[in-house]
Amino acid sequence: MARSEKLEKNLSKVQSYIDGTYEGKIQVGQYAPTDEVRKVGDKWIDADGYQWEQKDGFQVKSGGMPARGMFSHQCKDCQKNCSPKMAKPWDRDCWKADGRCYHCQMNYEIDLKSKPIKWFAYRRLKDLQNMESLEKDMIQWVDELTEQRKKNPFDEKVANALANGEVSMQIKKNTQ
Repeated sequence: MARSEKLEKNLSKVQSYIDGTYEGKIQVGQYAPTDEVRKVGDKWIDADGYQWEQKDGFQVKSGGMPARGMFSHQCKDCQKNCSPKMAKPWDRDCWKADGRCYHCQMNYEIDLKSKPIKWFAYRRLKDLQNMESLEKDMIQWVDELTEQRKKNPFDEKVANALANGEVSMQIKKNTQ
């Protein structure tokens, strides 16, 4: 006896396989043979969109992703791989900010320092980018505060504590 309808359906399907009354196609495993015979040099595109080429005795996937990976973390200058698994922490941090490894970024900034106007423009651009991120953080902080105040505009605990404190206090006049 099956525990649920899903299991009951599965058991009835298996029973129909065994009895020979199942009318659908029965496939065992993942292999689906094709009648297509390819000759050396034939090219085709499979159902997943990959292009293949028939070589002598084997098939080669042509096109597709480059060998370095989908999200390349290569330095602009030295082409060193700055991916999280390969590079040093300081290389990764510099790559996130500037797209260069640490030493290439140092060399780039040293070259810029020899040209004062370009160096000033570069530092000004970095400062503006930092200000934009700070502005976004501040806007997010203000939005969170306004949402919190909408939920509880008057915190009665503080008001009650102040009111109770003032009631118990008495002003003593100096009569001397």
